[in-house]
Amino acid sequence: MKSIICHFYNEEYLLPWWLEHHKKYFDYGLMINYKSTDRSVEIINEICPDWQVVDSVNLEFSAAEVDDEVMYYEKQIPGWKIALNVTEFLIGNYSLLTEDETSRNIYVPSFYFVDENDNTFINSDKPLYEQLTNGIDFVDNPMLRKLRCLHNHQVKYIPGRHFSNFDDTTDHFVVFNYGFSPMNEDLISRKLQIQNRIPESDKRKNWGSEHHDSNRGLTAEKLYDILNTVYRPQSKDLSDKMKKYLEIIG
Repeated sequence: MKSIICHFYNEEYLLPWWLEHHKKYFDYGLMINYKSTDRSVEIINEICPDWQVVDSVNLEFSAAEVDDEVMYYEKQIPGWKIALNVTEFLIGNYSLLTEDETSRNIYVPSFYFVDENDNTFINSDKPLYEQLTNGIDFVDNPMLRKLRCLHNHQVKYIPGRHFSNFDDTTDHFVVFNYGFSPMNEDLISRKLQIQNRIPESDKRKNWGSEHHDSNRGLTAEKLYDILNTVYRPQSKDLSDKMKKYLEIIG
């Protein structure tokens, strides 16, 4: 059995692509709803009617409490599982996820996609990876987005659910993370809304700093400044690197 867990809040923009991709590879999805007020739940029920939507017990996006809730549900789910955000698409050789009584972790790196352009129009009928290929290779900056973990047993997360076992990085899977791509008003609105759900206690610890600009308050202007000074200078065309993983899934 292969399962995916995701927590979400007002993700109606990216959810259709995310669901259409992962429903082809996972037997079960658990979607943890943080009081969404848009069409997110409706979209999940339309595209993945057999998946389960549960309301979070948490009032805010406290990193530690978010991960505690994910671990609570993971204890109840047998087989292979992974917890991802709606920006993260798992690409790779799913045939390797066989029934195995041996406890195993697969540490997965990320391509972090960064749009070269502003106001990018995206075709909703085509996968994102067919339309967006510019980003930052994990080989060039492994610390930008640390590893995610595919696992078939119970794991203990630290806040953020990222791992630093870089010597154990798999070459059979990668996460396509659409953090700054496609760059348009829909993505900007998504990125700006998250800071309002992060508790002050997390902000003081600088947890989730990319969402609140180290507690200074994130604005569209600051978002573009970060994009142009930090992310775009590091990015490049990843088409050739992407082919290796996309050929596996056909």
